[in-house]
Amino acid sequence: MGAPAQTTRRERHRGERGLPLRPTLVTVVALLIVLGAGGVGLSAYVSSTQVVDGLFRDLATRIGAATTQRTLRYLEPAVPYAAMTAELADHGALAIDDEDALLAHFHAAVASNPSFTWASFARADGTYVAVQRAEEGRLRGTIRSQDADAFGALSGEGPTRWRELDATSTGFVVRDEHRGTYDARTRGWYQEAASREGGRWVRPFLFFTRRQPGFMYVMPLRDDAQLRGVFAVEYEISYLSEFLATLRVGENGRVYLLTHDGLVVAHPDGQVTEGEGDALAIARAASHPDVALREAFAAMEASGGAARWLADGGHFRFGEHLAMAHPFPGEHGMDLAVLVIAPEADFFGEVRRQGAIAVVIALVALILAVLAGVVFSNRISGALRVIADEMERIGRFELSDRPVSGDGSLVREVNDMTAVADRMKNGLRSFGKYVPRALVQELIGSGEEAVLGGRSRELTILFSDVAGFTSISEKLSPSELVEQLGEYLDALSSCVEREHGTVDKYIGDAIMAFWGAPRELSDHALRACRSALAMQQAARALDAKWQAEGKPPMKTRIGVNTGECVVGNIGSHERMNYTVMGDSVNLASRLEGLNGAYGTWIMLGETTADAVKSEMLVRPLDWVAVKGKARAILVHELLGTRASSSEAQRDGVERYREALDLYRARRFEEAAAAFERAREAFGGDDEPSAAMAQRCRAYVAEPPPSDWNGASVRHSK
Repeated sequence: MGAPAQTTRRERHRGERGLPLRPTLVTVVALLIVLGAGGVGLSAYVSSTQVVDGLFRDLATRIGAATTQRTLRYLEPAVPYAAMTAELADHGALAIDDEDALLAHFHAAVASNPSFTWASFARADGTYVAVQRAEEGRLRGTIRSQDADAFGALSGEGPTRWRELDATSTGFVVRDEHRGTYDARTRGWYQEAASREGGRWVRPFLFFTRRQPGFMYVMPLRDDAQLRGVFAVEYEISYLSEFLATLRVGENGRVYLLTHDGLVVAHPDGQVTEGEGDALAIARAASHPDVALREAFAAMEASGGAARWLADGGHFRFGEHLAMAHPFPGEHGMDLAVLVIAPEADFFGEVRRQGAIAVVIALVALILAVLAGVVFSNRISGALRVIADEMERIGRFELSDRPVSGDGSLVREVNDMTAVADRMKNGLRSFGKYVPRALVQELIGSGEEAVLGGRSRELTILFSDVAGFTSISEKLSPSELVEQLGEYLDALSSCVEREHGTVDKYIGDAIMAFWGAPRELSDHALRACRSALAMQQAARALDAKWQAEGKPPMKTRIGVNTGECVVGNIGSHERMNYTVMGDSVNLASRLEGLNGAYGTWIMLGETTADAVKSEMLVRPLDWVAVKGKARAILVHELLGTRASSSEAQRDGVERYREALDLYRARRFEEAAAAFERAREAFGGDDEPSAAMAQRCRAYVAEPPPSDWNGASVRHSK
């Protein structure tokens, strides 16, 4: 009870803050006159050199941090990928001697990581297998093996056999095959990886084939102390130059990315190489054609060394420029730094203009004093407009957690109105937790009071329940049970709401929901099935999380049925519930419980299965006469969507269907064998097939009566 009282006191306090409207207007006008008279002195202070210098430092620091984070986000996928790949190879899940397997693995990596240019593995025997992103965006493979046969030796074409491959939908096909000279073991990145333990970023270098500068992350693969090879991920760095070109530091400032020893990794104009042909190399700041960059590097060299500046960071001046070096965090193992350079005039030019501005400010202050009353009145009307807009959203039952006016207004009357609006929103949000949101929105939209009554409509109803909940509740304290059950119900209810379903009620651990009311949905059966699949997926994710935390899992059984129901406001005139009633509702509840007899998790009624079979993979299970129903119905199991189903699942469904026909025809020996074949088609662990096969064998020993119609009669719920 303390929290609501505290909220009320806080809202009352907010309502008492501020000043009456008319005195506030007069006071503001007087203050504006005073501020206008003192504007000349204030302008001179604000425009001081210290403030402007601090502005540059802050801006440069933020740009340096943003560039660092953007670069790290661009490069960071390489680290977990290389570690995962090495782990797979170390445990035998990825065969490093199987070139096709390596190509497939690298293809998946490059395809799913747009920043990757190359993914490769260089074996200790000199074989190099890689997948690269070609300039036109296509993925291509390459295999370079050391194969100095007689032909290669005599022809002088080199000891390396090159195979260039194109990726297709079915794998890689050889596009070209020739000989050349390439041995990854002689490359600097391989030797650096071989000389150290664990993954690391190597010094930027030129790609062997494209002659473009890039980054590389390497991870050695060892068997005890024996090197088996090196995994590598490579990036072209043109993206970083493009990003730097978008940054603005004043009007003419620029941002660069350098290594600690002065290599230009990224440049806003893309000038990251120097020389031509065999002499092509990554550009160096000391000799770069960019004058500002070259002079900044020389200034750092002259005042303690550029390497120290780029490693430790700091701001400095040179000539008529301001500069700041921002190093990358050391834990990432990248010897990089962001260098921000801007002309002093971009920032301190403002100081020179302040003298003239001061005179203008004195004149403008007088005009502002005259206009202040009008402006302030507009501010008040603007605040009232905010409140009016919020009230309109409340009328649509759009209740955000954000207060109407978070900081309040200087005007007491405005605060009073915002406090009232916030209390209204809090009350309506609480109300919305007890009643389906769609129903509340419909009632508010109609402008009418809710009355008792219902009407018949075809709906789809869903019941879910936790298998063995009693034993679970015995293992947990009441507080633990409430917390875990709340997390479970929240996750599964979200699945219902995403498909525009209505959560009718919670019955302990069970959920009752329906589709087609109050919002009419032509595809209510399909939405209910999609929701059921999503609920199972959410429940499995929670089970995995809980098991890791040492908590008991909550296995979920679901029953779904479609049929005519009475839907509406049921209850008394003082208290009512928007719910559904009828045989179709009862059948949905029976189907949920029937899962336990067949070892299934989602069971559908016959009408539901017919409505969704074009998009969902459903299996006819059995003819069942549930308790309270004289007529048997054909119940179905929902296996998943057709789009995501496997060939084995579809084959299993057909085999089960054939077995069910034999069973209905009283050919029990053949049916038992057919159900066993269906069980094998489902992978050998299919409880419905096993249960039906056992029933057939029982009927072989003791046949059913002559008037048996194939139905299984259930006498319990």
